[in-house]
Amino acid sequence: MINITQYLQDIYEDLQRYIDNDVCLCKFKELNFEAGALPDYEDINIQQLYLLRYAFAYAFEYSRMYLDVLSQMDDVNNISVTSVGCGSMIDYWSLVHALEMRRKIGCSIRYVGIDKIDWNYKIPKRQNDEVHYLIGNAADIFTNNSQFISDVYFFPKSISEFSDCELNAMANSFSSKKIQKNRFFVCISLREDQGSMDRDMQKTKCIIEAIGKNGFKTKWPYTQYTYFNCDNGIVSLDDDFQYPSVALEFVKNLYMECANYKIQEKNCQSDCQKYLSRWPVLRVKHIRYQVIMFERVD
Repeated sequence: MINITQYLQDIYEDLQRYIDNDVCLCKFKELNFEAGALPDYEDINIQQLYLLRYAFAYAFEYSRMYLDVLSQMDDVNNISVTSVGCGSMIDYWSLVHALEMRRKIGCSIRYVGIDKIDWNYKIPKRQNDEVHYLIGNAADIFTNNSQFISDVYFFPKSISEFSDCELNAMANSFSSKKIQKNRFFVCISLREDQGSMDRDMQKTKCIIEAIGKNGFKTKWPYTQYTYFNCDNGIVSLDDDFQYPSVALEFVKNLYMECANYKIQEKNCQSDCQKYLSRWPVLRVKHIRYQVIMFERVD
């Protein structure tokens, strides 16, 4: 399995090659999520910058979520995951990393990733794992699904991107279709700011209530979440997480790479530096997540 440092280094080198063609970087200012805006993830360069900014922290967060799951599983020889809004499958990497930390590298993974966009930079699969990537709306895929067979249903920073209508369609499937496992998990990565997190947790509530109608119980209140009560650097908690230094300098000084900046020695708009000098997320203070175990009621 590729390490996170090399993964980011490869993405950085690709983005650097694009920018070396003396391009204007205005489109990258759209990668800001302000007022609920969503970037154009179909643009490969937007994907590159997004991953350079966020994949490092997400990979760490998701590995901790999977550690929570593994600690509650009786059998860690096989695990099946459905990742809803999987992007480039960062959470698959995180699952493998969690298994390595638990010294369970022989565990067989069946991973189904669902995303509306066919992302570049997908995590390459291990030789003996079964990995599927479904391109489409998760609500439609849930609606057309006959039963639920996975141990884990993982929402990697994706719960917020589903409309109420789409979320209700998924909830209806959870409430009405056969769930094969007697114990399974729903994992949800939440947004950090309070207003966004409250909206995300309303969707958690909807999912918990739906699964409850299908004969399952959980002890997890929908408002409960896990976080780190510190602002440590990720590398201090897991030394497998080394952010490549050249990529770090590049990302935090991106505004200086714009063709217009190189000509004028200043940006063409006043907000360029604000949006194009953002550091990658390297610390744990932003992490908020829920790992909800459901058990069948006797």
